[in-house]
Amino acid sequence: MKKNKILLLGITFVVITMILFTRVQAGGDLFSELKPLLEAYQIIRNEYIEKVAPSKLVEGAIEGMISSLKDPHSQWMSAQEYKNISIEKEGFRGLGMEITVKDNFITIVSPLEDTPASRAGLQTGDKIIKINGESAIGITSSEAVSKLRGKIGTKVTITILREGEKEPLEFTLTRALIKLPNIKQRILDKDIGYIRIIGFMDESTSQDFKNSLLSLKSKGIKELILDLRNNTGGLLTQAVEVADEFISSGVIVSTRGRNSKQSQVYYAHPEGEALKIPLIVLINGGSASASEIVAGAIKDHKRGVLLGTKSFGKGTVQKVFPMENGGAIWITTDKYYTPLGVCIDGKGIKPDIKVEPFKPTQKEKEILNKLRSSNLIKEFLKQSPQWKKEDLPPLIQKLKEKGIIVEEELLERVLREEDENKENDIFNDWQLMQAESFLESLKILERG
Repeated sequence: MKKNKILLLGITFVVITMILFTRVQAGGDLFSELKPLLEAYQIIRNEYIEKVAPSKLVEGAIEGMISSLKDPHSQWMSAQEYKNISIEKEGFRGLGMEITVKDNFITIVSPLEDTPASRAGLQTGDKIIKINGESAIGITSSEAVSKLRGKIGTKVTITILREGEKEPLEFTLTRALIKLPNIKQRILDKDIGYIRIIGFMDESTSQDFKNSLLSLKSKGIKELILDLRNNTGGLLTQAVEVADEFISSGVIVSTRGRNSKQSQVYYAHPEGEALKIPLIVLINGGSASASEIVAGAIKDHKRGVLLGTKSFGKGTVQKVFPMENGGAIWITTDKYYTPLGVCIDGKGIKPDIKVEPFKPTQKEKEILNKLRSSNLIKEFLKQSPQWKKEDLPPLIQKLKEKGIIVEEELLERVLREEDENKENDIFNDWQLMQAESFLESLKILERG
């Protein structure tokens, strides 16, 4: 019923445009094609049981037209929605996750690091079926954003479907000011540099990345791990400039629209700061759009090794067209293609080396839950904030006496989660550890 109403209202914007158009050019083919819409508009205005504001009909019309495209990445945003979704530098008020529409479900592309969404344990691929008890099936992503955002400190309850779980899961989160980080860097053991790009939304992303790269090089790194996991994308130009630091020549990406004149090709240049450094790129199902441009270029040029799991598969480009009434149309205008001419939309990019993240068994989940709620863990961390491996046997024995039998590796994982030494959190990252091991193996082979 809702869809029918939207489609019915969907005619009115075209009608209003047509009325203005026919003042200048009446009697043409366009008038003949749109005449039924004018009739429908008049019927709604004259016969509908309640008086309807023209502005409401116009917005419903636009929404209906875009809905008929059946493109999850094209959408109409009202003036308020456009204002909300235009992320300002100081951040926005919400939960901290990127969402999209997939198979008619609001789907989490990626929870942003250190936000209410990530701290609650929401995951890439989770399907949101309810928001505050109301069905979220079939709504647009902009409608979902409006429901999920709100005043700092207020709560929102979401119900999700998660692959591998028999029953829906419910989470109550507290909205916060979400500030989007850009770049994180560090040096891992044995001269391996690590740079994580959180997103490509900021126009300074490529310059920030270059600065991080130069900083790590000045400290003597000899290999690099570029982390694009859960990077939901952003500006195409920023992705091109980041990829250009690794690739000396050839195509980085090309875009093609309906009109061949819209096509663009972006080329690499020989001035990059990391043209020869051994490279591992981490990707997963939350790597989308601009991050896939970088990963695709590196893979096709055989410039580095992709490790992790298949990327999200968003190979389209959107442009925003602001409207005079304060709203905006966000519409797909192009598809992008990797250097080898592949459009990965709906397919994703497969890693060269598939490495799944740590996924506990059902028995391990039960043990982890017991550990996280155990007072013994809290007491141990209070007494030994800088714990070491040799400190664990007595704790394991105490846990055993309380009926919690745990292997040392699983215990270490929980301790790293709970302690204050966040630098050690990387040791819980199985994919990152495998990337580091791979680079170490390359060193051995080169020396051999």
